[in-house]
Order: sequence, then C-alpha cells, then structure tokens
Amino acid sequence: MEQTRQAVHLAATVCPFCGVGCGLVVEGENAFPLRYHPITQGSLSIRGWSTGELSRSPLRVKGASVRSPNGSPQPIEISQAIELIVERLQSLRDRYGSEVIGILGSARLTNEENRLIRQLAVALGTPHLDSFQRLGYLPINSVGLGSLEEASTINVLAVDLAHRFPQVFKRVSEALKRGTIVRFFDSRQVQLARMVTGHVRPLPGQELSTFIGTGKEGHGTQNSEEVVLVSSEIALQGQGVKAVEGLQGHKVMFLTDYVNQKGMIDAGVRPFPNGASAYEMLQRALTGDLKALLIFADDPFEFFPELATQAFSQIDFIVVVDSVETQGMKYAHVILPGALLAEKEGTFTNFEGRVQTLEPVTSPSAGLTERQILEGILRLLGETPEVSESEPFSVNSTSIEPDNPTEERPFIVSLDSGTFWNNHALAKASITVWREMRRPFVDFPDGYVIVNPEDARELGIRMFAPVRVESADGEVTLPANIDERAARGTLLVPMFLWEKVGKALGALQFDSSLKIPIFRPTAVKIVK
Repeated sequence: MEQTRQAVHLAATVCPFCGVGCGLVVEGENAFPLRYHPITQGSLSIRGWSTGELSRSPLRVKGASVRSPNGSPQPIEISQAIELIVERLQSLRDRYGSEVIGILGSARLTNEENRLIRQLAVALGTPHLDSFQRLGYLPINSVGLGSLEEASTINVLAVDLAHRFPQVFKRVSEALKRGTIVRFFDSRQVQLARMVTGHVRPLPGQELSTFIGTGKEGHGTQNSEEVVLVSSEIALQGQGVKAVEGLQGHKVMFLTDYVNQKGMIDAGVRPFPNGASAYEMLQRALTGDLKALLIFADDPFEFFPELATQAFSQIDFIVVVDSVETQGMKYAHVILPGALLAEKEGTFTNFEGRVQTLEPVTSPSAGLTERQILEGILRLLGETPEVSESEPFSVNSTSIEPDNPTEERPFIVSLDSGTFWNNHALAKASITVWREMRRPFVDFPDGYVIVNPEDARELGIRMFAPVRVESADGEVTLPANIDERAARGTLLVPMFLWEKVGKALGALQFDSSLKIPIFRPTAVKIVK
C-alpha cells in the first residue's frame, strides 16, 4: 500500500534564555535548531536544546489563585482575579495616591506585552516601572554577529563567553581558526583564556581601563576592523558609565543577558523621571511607601532574596503573573498564569537590534497570555491613555571605582558570572538546565569562594575548608573551592551570593546613574 506523507509545519520560536536570539522549532518536548537561521545556523546551547521541556514542566502555573486568610492559595477564575486586581489597585490609589504602586516588567515577555506594561503604568499614574532583568544593561548600539567574520582583532572584556553566550563563543572560536587576533581581558582562567591569542589578566573591575590603556600605548589602536565584546559584567562591577563613554567610536558588541532585554528597554520598561528602579521599589516597601507591586515574569528573589523577603512582607498587595513558579509567588495575594514565548505571537529584539517574529508552538497552559491579561486589566480600569515613545536610555557621568589590593588586604573579591542562571525561574523549570546549573552545588550546597590553587597552598587552605574573608567593612565565611579559575590574588563568589557577600563586605553598592545595585571589586584579607 502506498503511503502518503503530509508536510507538518513546525512553528518557529526562540530560545528563552540569553539575548543572542537563537531561532528554533519545538516538537513535543524536543527543540531543534533552525539550520538557516542567521544566528542559530544549526546549533544550540544546552539551554536552547532544553526549550521543549518547559511546556510540560511540573513548575508550570496552570491557573489563577488568591491568598486565603490563612495564607494558602485558593483557585479562582482568571476573570475574577483580574476584577480583584483592578478593585484593589483603584482602592489603594484612591487612598494613598498612585505613587504607592510599582510595576515590574520582563525580558521574558514580547515587545508588545512590554509596551502594554508601560501603558498600564501610565494608566495607573505611577512612575515606578522597571525590571530586575534590566540589571547591567548599557545603552550601547551593538554591532551584529557578522562583524566577527570581518574583524581583524576581537577584544573580549570580562565576559565568560562559553558559559554565558555559547553561540558567540562558537563564532569567536571560528574567528581564531581563521587567524583573527583575539585578546581576552579578564582575570579569570576560563575556557576562552586557553584559546586566545593573548590573555591579559587585570584585576577585577579594571578590564576596561586596561583595554583603553593598551590602545593609548599603541598595542590596541582603534581601527575599523576591531570589535570589542562586553556584557553586563562590566556594569555590575560599577564600570557601566565608564564603558559607555570610553568605548565611544569603537565597534562594540554588547551582549544582553536575557532574550528580550533590549526589546523590553526599547519598549520603555524602565523608571520614569522621578520613578524608583526595581531595587529602589523594594527599599520603598520597607519604609511603607510602596503598597502594591505588580510583577510580570520577574523575580526579585533571584539575586536579592533577603531584601525581597523583608520587602514582600511589608507590601499590602502583590500580584505575580508568570508561566512558571517563582519564589515571589509564596507572598503573592493574586497569582495569574502567564505563557512561555513558545506559546505566543509577537516580536522580540535580540542584542543586535534584530526584531524577530514568534509563532505559537502550542497554546498557553491556562489559555491566556500576558498580553490578554494586561488588556483585561486596562479594559476594566477604563483608561487607555496615549503612551508616548520612551526617551532614549542614557546615563550620566558617575562611576564606582574598584579597590586595589593593599599590604593589609592583598586580595580582591569579585562576582563570578559562571553561575548566572542558577536561580533563574526558567532554569529551575527545565530538568536539563537545572541539572547542569546545579552541578557545583552537590559539593557546595550553600555556596563557596573560589581560591587560586597557589594562594591556597601558601595559606594552607584545603578544599571545603571554611575561609573567613575580611574587608574594611565586615567579614563573611564560606567553604573554599580551590580552582585555577581565580587568578592569584583574587577571590570569586557565585552570583547568587551577590547580596549576602556584598552586604557583609560592603561591596554591595548602588550605581545612581544606571539605578542598579552593583558588586564593587573589594580589597580583602583571608583570616585562617
């Protein structure tokens, strides 16, 4: 019997993790790279390959709920939940004014949804609009991946490409094979460091100034075929403003952390003039000045669990809309189910500024997307204000300088981005990604500090031994993870300890220009 074959259309979507924007198709729980996609070109990172797992994750939010008087979640119809949200917001606004309301948008949402979030902020009259997924973003017009093929020299500043941006790491590796000069400015001994033409190891926080200095000396003279790669790591060390100013005139590739980080910010999800940033909203909650917080696919607990716990316990009304479970839902008064990018139509913007279209691979688990939820809230509010285009994102001339080692405190402690995805909601919802991200924590469930092997030998420090790290402002004790990833004279802490270690050592500071918290590389000593 002759068999006929029916062509099956597989909808194209995007890897929902980093901002490179790899195109893929999903069939069941399996994801496949698009071979002729301008970015993917037939390959994906382990995060991209796992995209199909998310739709069937046990951590999916499948219905709406409200908090009962005893604190437990009770199911509710989505339409009723939306009515309750509007009623409570109007009541709080009438009683206290619009500035007691804050809204967090997300780089996990489409451009269209983020524009609606901005419209909601205008409708409510609040200037407090932002996202924790804006942290580290810089207003740099990035060149595209194709520039790596034309470059004679590639300078990588403080980016662990293999961990953070595997697709870009692949392109840089190919450039090396073609004979392109690749220089790596980073204290860490990571995979790229073993491959490049030259590995320059400045102290943490001094990668940018070292690169600019080599140019002045004539070793890195700016030319049209030279490309500079940077990411949020520069900004999170307090060097964001200096990077925006110091790299002017260079061909810069700014790699965004999240899938639609650029699109989110272009849509205007950032503080209005006189508005509080995401971090400042939590601080306002502690003083009673923020009484309602609407969270769309964001999670303040990812990097700042202590502040978030204190703030959420003080907020009168919390709404969380997300496709997967987050820690913030434990405190939410209303929870609404969102949708994955693979379940919705719309557009997103990758780090290059390339706007790509999404097709729904399947329907949302609860039948609605964030776009429909936002439209429902705006409709009940009865306010559809005209929202002007957001002003270009800019910074002013301030920077936070890193410490230098001293005789008393000969080490510099800094953040290590190798664990960037460890507390991310989507990473937890994917079995494959979660397994890969959590491997180091089999031995170090509560975290660690990375110590260079030679420093460890000189100080008599053994693997897993408690290490007391002291700065001028405080101290913290963590088990030692002895690894050559850390250069001599440096200590590295994983990103999920940003708040704990930063507060203890005085390294957690606030960049008033970018309106973000940063971890200033700080001089410390080790006390046995």
